Amino acid sequence: MPKLFHPKNPHLGNPKIAIFYLHCLRNHWSVPGKLLGLLLNCELPCKIPDRLFLPHPYGIVLGRESQLSNDVAILQQVNLGCRKPYGREDGEDGYPVIKEGAYLGPGAKIMGPVVIGEWAVIGANAVITVDVPPYAVAVGYNKILDKKSTDF
Repeated sequence: MPKLFHPKNPHLGNPKIAIFYLHCLRNHWSVPGKLLGLLLNCELPCKIPDRLFLPHPYGIVLGRESQLSNDVAILQQVNLGCRKPYGREDGEDGYPVIKEGAYLGPGAKIMGPVVIGEWAVIGANAVITVDVPPYAVAVGYNKILDKKSTDF
């Protein structure tokens, strides 16, 4: 049974519809999963980890080859995708890797083969196309704040 609340923020959890949606995706129940995806306007075709938090599961679109770790929190309208929609010549994977505990704020867009470090925070409406180190805060367009100035 997955945890109901985030390990560092007890106020961050999944609503019942997100719990059922994630359960359908993990168990490959395609019909209810597709119907809930249409209702929530979500598309999560990548592998779903055991502990994923979707406190507001509306409008989330993840790329098929995106990689998520445990304890990641994804808020509404987040997009994870590639930068080159027609493929890459070198065959390199063009999708983001989100490490353990990352927090993706509302409307964040993470594009390309980037790595979001452990427990990093991506601000609301940020557009990220470069790697974000662990415990850092990224806002705006690739603006990574000094991790020494944050208080985690």
